[in-house]
Amino acid sequence: WYSPATIAVMVRVIRQHCLGPEGGLACAFVSTPSLFFTLQQNERGSSRVLDCDRALATPEEGLVYYDFNEPENLPQDLKGAFHSVVIDPPFITRDVWEKYAQTARWLLRPKGGLVIATTVTENAPMMQDLLGVHPNRFLPSIPHLPYQYAIYTNFHAPELAGVNTEIPMDPDELLAQIQTGASKAETRANESPVKGAGNKYDFEAMIEAAIRDSGGE
Repeated sequence: WYSPATIAVMVRVIRQHCLGPEGGLACAFVSTPSLFFTLQQNERGSSRVLDCDRALATPEEGLVYYDFNEPENLPQDLKGAFHSVVIDPPFITRDVWEKYAQTARWLLRPKGGLVIATTVTENAPMMQDLLGVHPNRFLPSIPHLPYQYAIYTNFHAPELAGVNTEIPMDPDELLAQIQTGASKAETRANESPVKGAGNKYDFEAMIEAAIRDSGGE
């Protein structure tokens, strides 16, 4: 899934921020087995990986069966037990992310915790809404994937402030586009529908407004 270089950076972030000496369970790896198994065996002892592969789901290895369609159908001793979560769902749609966000809130300690998540850059406004996370400058490399992912966090991670040389695009330009798109979406959400005579919706005026927003003639 992720390139080896991207995995190395993400694991450094996890080691630096998510596996601290706070006691209890450190990190829940939700649908991210590749990151979990990159850790040393002694590091995995304070974490769990939640995955839909029943062949992997053996408690002896810190593995827990997880079906995102049942976001809270998990062992009760995991509720509110984790300092952090790392999430990468198999789908990028909002309905799926809502279920993963529900799982994250269920797993994290009552006062909240650290969140690392990956999804497409276009999901930035949704990710802020669901989990309070923001995209970072370091863009993950996922070979053969036709669209670009970002790494989202709800904390400052200096390790993610650099540029991934595997990615040809300018991360600053991409992040600026994300911010511009989010601002336009918020403006549209706050606008009242354009109405004409008789208080009916004026769809031609609405189309003209959309063209103006896109910079068209």
